Amino acid sequence: MQHTLLSELTQLIAVLKRNEAEIIYTIPSEIMGAVKKAKHLERFLHEIFLTVSGSGGINIISIIRREFGMRSEIANHINQWAPYSRDQLEDDLHDAIDRAEIRPGKQSLFIEDNADKKEVAEALSLLKGIAHAAVRCQFNPKRAGEEAYIEILDHLIRFCGLPYTHSAGNMISFRNLISSNRLYSMSGNNELITTALKAYVKEWYQRSSFTFLEDREWYYTYESVLEYTYILTREQLERLQIDFIQYIRNEFILVKGKPELHKAEHLKTMLENVLNWMAPSEAAAIHSN
Repeated sequence: MQHTLLSELTQLIAVLKRNEAEIIYTIPSEIMGAVKKAKHLERFLHEIFLTVSGSGGINIISIIRREFGMRSEIANHINQWAPYSRDQLEDDLHDAIDRAEIRPGKQSLFIEDNADKKEVAEALSLLKGIAHAAVRCQFNPKRAGEEAYIEILDHLIRFCGLPYTHSAGNMISFRNLISSNRLYSMSGNNELITTALKAYVKEWYQRSSFTFLEDREWYYTYESVLEYTYILTREQLERLQIDFIQYIRNEFILVKGKPELHKAEHLKTMLENVLNWMAPSEAAAIHSN
């Protein structure tokens, strides 16, 4: 009898799942109206900025849901939205982003309060570019292609480089944006898009005057260096290795003066890893042989 009950429940669940998967959702008119009337979108832009800057990939549907009052039932089934409804909402979101402004009272969300109008306009232009590209990635990831992801990363890096942003002059912001793991998450775990993002970052860094990736002090631990070797040339990586090896030498002197097994083992492990670092071109040559 229990087996019959289990079988019936299993069959019912299968039917319900099949029925749910066949539902086509239409975006309610009140949601469309809210998007069309939207004027003050500082919170919307700020949440998109934080989301695409993080390590969770580009998924802004929950931001859209919160901003415009969309029910979770609809937001959770974006792949079942009616095409015309989906396209209309995307168009309306792009129009709303174009209309967005940063009011003086909300300026501190993004930039310093003493920024002038020209600086505010420059920051807003980058934020709008990020939001437009994020909407394209959310609604039409295949059509958005690599370009939309590169546009987001480019605008994020340029925004962090503005002298009046909260991250101005902070190399940690750049470091967090360009780690290989973050780029992989940003791409939605897509290898082709990740490769394109890495190529963009390497060109950006090599074209810049920055040298922070070649300095041991900028890394949390020696293990995190592997997140950035894709950016560095052989010469740059050698400079970083020399910096780490000098640090290990200095620590070794202290350990010899006051021997501790776990510290000696840690230094040995670190040195072995540092000596094995390779620039991507070297790694590729080894794999091809």
